[in-house]
Amino acid sequence: MMAPFLANDKPIICLSNDHCLKAIIPYSPSSTDLKDGAALSPFEEQNIDSWRYRHLLGTDKIGRDVLAGMIHGTRISLLIGFLSVFFTFLLGTSSGMLAAYYKDEGIKVHGYQIILLAVTTFLGLFYLVYDAIFYGFNLWMFLWMVIMLFSINMFWVLAPPFRKKPGKYTLPIDAILMRIIELRKSFPGIFLLLAMVSIFVVPSVWNIIFIITLLGWTEFARHARAETFSVMETNYIKSAQILGISDFRILTRHILPVIMPTLAVLVCFGISGAILLESTLSFLGIGLPVEMVTWGKMMAEGRQMQHWWLVVFPGLAIFTIILSLNTVADYFQNRTQNG
Repeated sequence: MMAPFLANDKPIICLSNDHCLKAIIPYSPSSTDLKDGAALSPFEEQNIDSWRYRHLLGTDKIGRDVLAGMIHGTRISLLIGFLSVFFTFLLGTSSGMLAAYYKDEGIKVHGYQIILLAVTTFLGLFYLVYDAIFYGFNLWMFLWMVIMLFSINMFWVLAPPFRKKPGKYTLPIDAILMRIIELRKSFPGIFLLLAMVSIFVVPSVWNIIFIITLLGWTEFARHARAETFSVMETNYIKSAQILGISDFRILTRHILPVIMPTLAVLVCFGISGAILLESTLSFLGIGLPVEMVTWGKMMAEGRQMQHWWLVVFPGLAIFTIILSLNTVADYFQNRTQNG
């Protein structure tokens, strides 16, 4: 969010024609400096009016400022890292906790509920395929349909009116979740990633976030399931169930805070993995728009080592942020083990 205020070739705000607030670095990631030339080293002499206009980290092959590109590339990397892990955390943690809490016999449904589940799932998948074939794949429509389908199915199963009188059919959500996790683990992640990237006609940041979420939620589900199983054996959870406290309150107020330290470790590792994955895709030249400047694309321009600064500085940025996140993850892990 702060990238336009740090590196921008346009004034941030103007009170008058002579009083304008400008960015610290007077270059945007897409602006080219034709006066100094392209592929300019940080230590070369530059034809500038003042030190404010100096390219501190040099320029790339077409004259764009490397420091401005790194600042805006930081925004893209953090956006992909945090948002993808946020959605991954929500999907994986909720499914893992529900599977461990209800297990294979915890949810008993009636025959009409099974019919409602089957009809809702069939109609949702039908409209998803129909929309993709005749109107093209739309990410937002896909996410909206998936959320609606999941919410409606959860209503048919967990809504209080349907749970007052348990049915005679059990819904093995734990077994279903484990089969989904095993199916995901049976395919190499890089092959799934490349196959899913090729589906999207127009590359964008949201495509990468969506793909990382689909590939990474199973790790959160597996760990949340295991941690919830261990908490379920404690006496205070059994006492809460005997007292008649609602399942939602038990899950959110009594189980989730206990397993959060373990999940915090996964969050830190997940963010660093997402940033590294985005840099890898950008280095290969897939997944993101061509005009978008990222750390991986800058490294790809200098991979022949003819322009060392295009490799060293983005590489140091990736190394620093991943090392920082892994250090935070180690802190949470040690605190969890010692606590």
